[in-house]
Amino acid sequence: MSAALARFVASRAVGGSGSDGLNRFSSHLAGGRSDPVVGRQTLDADFQYLPGQPMPSAESTSVPASWRCARCTYINAPGSLRCALWACPTCTYGNAADDSRCGMCGAPRVGGTRSDGGAAVLANRSESELESDLRIWEEQGARQTWKRIVDFCVQDGEPFVDDSFPPAARSLYYSGAAPAEQRPTVQWLRPRQIQADSSTSRWTVFRRPQPSHIQQGILGNCWLLSALAVLAEREELVQNVMVTKEFCEQGVYQVRLCKDGQWQTVLIDDLLPCDAKGRLVYSQTKHRQLWVPLIEKAVAKVHGCYEALVSGRAIEGLATLTGAPCDSIPLQVSSVPSEAEELDRELIWAQLLSSRAAGFLMGASCGGGNMKVVDAEFKKMGLRPRHAYSVLDVREAAGYRLLRLRNPWGHYSWRGQWSEGSDAWTPELRAQLSPGGGGDGGGVFWISYDDLLTYFDCIDICKVRRDWHEVRLTGLLPPLSSPRHLGAYLLTVTEPTELELTLFQQGQRNSEKAVRLQLDLCVAVFNAPDRPPFCPGKLVQHSRRQVRGFVGCHAMLEPGNYLVVCVAFNHWQTAVADGAEQRYPGHVLSLHSGRHLSVQRAPPESHLLADTVIQLTLTRGQRHEGREGMTAYYLTKGWAGLVVVVENRHSDRYIQVACDCSESYNVVSTRAQLRTADAVPPLHRQVIIVLTQLEGSGGFSITHRLTHRVSFSGGLADWGPAGAAHQPPIGSDVAGLHSPRPI
Repeated sequence: MSAALARFVASRAVGGSGSDGLNRFSSHLAGGRSDPVVGRQTLDADFQYLPGQPMPSAESTSVPASWRCARCTYINAPGSLRCALWACPTCTYGNAADDSRCGMCGAPRVGGTRSDGGAAVLANRSESELESDLRIWEEQGARQTWKRIVDFCVQDGEPFVDDSFPPAARSLYYSGAAPAEQRPTVQWLRPRQIQADSSTSRWTVFRRPQPSHIQQGILGNCWLLSALAVLAEREELVQNVMVTKEFCEQGVYQVRLCKDGQWQTVLIDDLLPCDAKGRLVYSQTKHRQLWVPLIEKAVAKVHGCYEALVSGRAIEGLATLTGAPCDSIPLQVSSVPSEAEELDRELIWAQLLSSRAAGFLMGASCGGGNMKVVDAEFKKMGLRPRHAYSVLDVREAAGYRLLRLRNPWGHYSWRGQWSEGSDAWTPELRAQLSPGGGGDGGGVFWISYDDLLTYFDCIDICKVRRDWHEVRLTGLLPPLSSPRHLGAYLLTVTEPTELELTLFQQGQRNSEKAVRLQLDLCVAVFNAPDRPPFCPGKLVQHSRRQVRGFVGCHAMLEPGNYLVVCVAFNHWQTAVADGAEQRYPGHVLSLHSGRHLSVQRAPPESHLLADTVIQLTLTRGQRHEGREGMTAYYLTKGWAGLVVVVENRHSDRYIQVACDCSESYNVVSTRAQLRTADAVPPLHRQVIIVLTQLEGSGGFSITHRLTHRVSFSGGLADWGPAGAAHQPPIGSDVAGLHSPRPI
């Protein structure tokens, strides 16, 4: 960017000069909605007094005279501490206190509500909005910014250069330099300078996107391109990603992405990495289309550099590109997060049929996950292992269960039964299902459900819907039992609705893979009382507890109040816990619903975390009866580790419990030790220990031995120091999880 444009951006946006101004300007664009954080007031008490009116003293708690709001210029009555209007975050129009939408532009109100006295009160409440409305409002504001930059570029006579993601090595690599073993010559070129496959057509953003148009470069980001290929089955979904849909001579483009669960409108230029011959080194699109390299560049920008895109799962790409709830159906027993010894084939088939009927996007992962793959065998059948396919159709015809898939490469198709030349086809089925398009043509083929279960490891489902509501909340995942930081939310449902919850960890790709800390995420929904204290009631639904970038669950809710709790444990007792609050990992909780709902942060309760884990374990765990009056509950397979809860039903005796997990490896304990001893009081339950897999890609093993005995005294006797009831002691950092709780 030229110095003149940098000054223009700084002066028109947030002040400052040079590239710093542009960085702040870009981050303002990325915010999407003006205030995604629950509880932050949209309009704060910026006021100034009318001429001639005296200023109150510093000790004064009231405003004695009329005053004009510095934001909306409304003249407020004497005695009011805050403006009686709320300013629209989109157009700044001043709206009446009771208005839920802006009277000028229709944007929703975000943040504070009003008390009967007219003053703004922090209510911590957010309302869900139609997804289509949110996109329209955000794109309107983004296009205004785009137009200002384009207009200035025209006046300045120079194309746009994004200083916040410059054409330099630091935009390519984490370290700011190429690894020693691979130093490709990279030059940054604009489209008209790039050597492309066709010299007869002009560059454009779109020419009717097709999955077969996508071509991968030297970057190992198949997860993103596979997701783009699935998206390209529905052209309007690709169009939704690109805010700038026409070729821009000044090189200014905007891309709408949902990074780690939060919408961002990303501003980029059209300088793209090329080799010494002027050819794109990363992804590209056939027929001189720009949508693939531009989207790839925007994703690289939000994660810090192109290197950050190496390795991933297609389901992450689908969530990033659509913002819709996504789920993965495992097709191999080794990937099923439960104690099941075989797949529920009927349930999986029903899920595939219902997803197809709902119009959801689906992608099939071939030969990935924990599957033992012999590449030659897969290739002999016309399949590419560790490759993603689009699922186009799911059908049951003439008693056969069949799926129609597409290889996004556009060739190299299935050669087994139900391939185009298979003798399994009857004239009637050929007429009904049209098996043409396979072979080396469009890469489209039919495959039986049995063969799918043999060669594919999972189906990723992206639940794209029309006319659904969404609301997104941000918070922290503290590495200790801090009620103030715990991600707990009160959900108010006024009419029966379907609900999809997704919990995201923020910023996991913003550091090199070797130093990333991927958390064990879990989100649970409970019935909640109408008034404080808001303790978890009956468990309604929960996600799996997994070391993943995000987890989710689906629930059908009746009108009422619900408590949503977000937890993670594998960063407890690590360096993160010793750091400042600013180092605590962030989360985004997205809620998608068929009907309107409201949500607010739950007031802190000192033992909410313990009650949450106890309820989960009692409801979903394995139950083991010990001596009379003692029961142990375990959460094991499918929970990324181990949770042990002990219940003492004696009214006058203690249960002394010794738990030994010392032979476990690649796990972290919330107690900081693998051997614990506790005296559980009469009529109490206690979370004894939570063990968690340290990282998702590495193996781990957990062994545990639980020994218990009845005691009339509250100490540990010979199991611990004199007078101690817990070993290691339960300090303030873990008391909210491990302190005994009354039954």
